[in-house]
Amino acid sequence: MKSHVQVAVIGGGVVGASVLYHLTKAGWRDVVLVERNELTSGSTWHAAGGMHTINGDPNVAKLQQYTINLYKEIEEISGQSCGVHLTQGITLAASQERAAAISAWGPSSSRPTRRRSSSR
Repeated sequence: MKSHVQVAVIGGGVVGASVLYHLTKAGWRDVVLVERNELTSGSTWHAAGGMHTINGDPNVAKLQQYTINLYKEIEEISGQSCGVHLTQGITLAASQERAAAISAWGPSSSRPTRRRSSSR
């Protein structure tokens, strides 16, 4: 085992594994990941399945889209399934302002239908 490396990533959760992946993708070779147990066995494991695909903050939404594309990239490179299963959802707006904000999120596979409740 080497006694010196250029970068030591501490923690083999989703963040540590992502940092190591992106460093090696950028060409870094003298790197190591140090994990005390099994990869993704800590907090990452407890949050499994908690991936959101819609967010009102445009920066977070871009990060979420990047993550979805990254899983696809990792599957192509490795030939292994990441086990990601994306489903669709529904977003409701209680006001015209919220409907405008939702529409500003960008293209969607299906646009919301605007209906007024007959109970109003």
